[in-house]
Amino acid sequence: MQIILTHYYHKDDQPFQILSDLAEEEALSVISNLRDRTGAVYDRFSNPKRYLQRRQEAESWVRQEFIKKGGQPISLYPHYFVVDRAVWIEEGFNGQSNSVQIPLSAFSPEQVSFTYPDSMISYWLRNQTDKEFYRPEYHCQVFVLSEICQIIDKFGIPNEEWRTNRARQWDLFIEAQVWSNIPSLYATQPNNSN
Repeated sequence: MQIILTHYYHKDDQPFQILSDLAEEEALSVISNLRDRTGAVYDRFSNPKRYLQRRQEAESWVRQEFIKKGGQPISLYPHYFVVDRAVWIEEGFNGQSNSVQIPLSAFSPEQVSFTYPDSMISYWLRNQTDKEFYRPEYHCQVFVLSEICQIIDKFGIPNEEWRTNRARQWDLFIEAQVWSNIPSLYATQPNNSN
């Protein structure tokens, strides 16, 4: 299976920026600026301190679970991608996004973890196990490559089911967390507008 990873970012920003690399005060300043942008992808920044805390908790959880499964992260914090593409993200930028696509084969499997869906949502779902939308097969789990391939074979890559199926409302995309540097070939490639 040929897997393509897509990294989305605002057209006025640089790709592959890692919020968690910043000191707390600077990170909160960046989040506050993001909060002022329009589009569904920015709704999560309404409370900068809460967002940063939840992001740090989710990143720590993903990293620890990934290591337990044999992952070998090089960096402290990941670069975020989706598997294939994410209509929800593309629409959520209100036409203001660019993307970079990289074949998964450009990375060592030991440096890429996966969550289905987004890692912050997946981590939040650990307290939602009694809800109709909770799927124990893939929610609140961190996967390595072989595992996510099995999940994709069984459940597919989320498309737009979240629009009409309440039981799939959180299945917006599969997130890939890359725990290494971006190969220079892709870090400097021209932007692809969505």
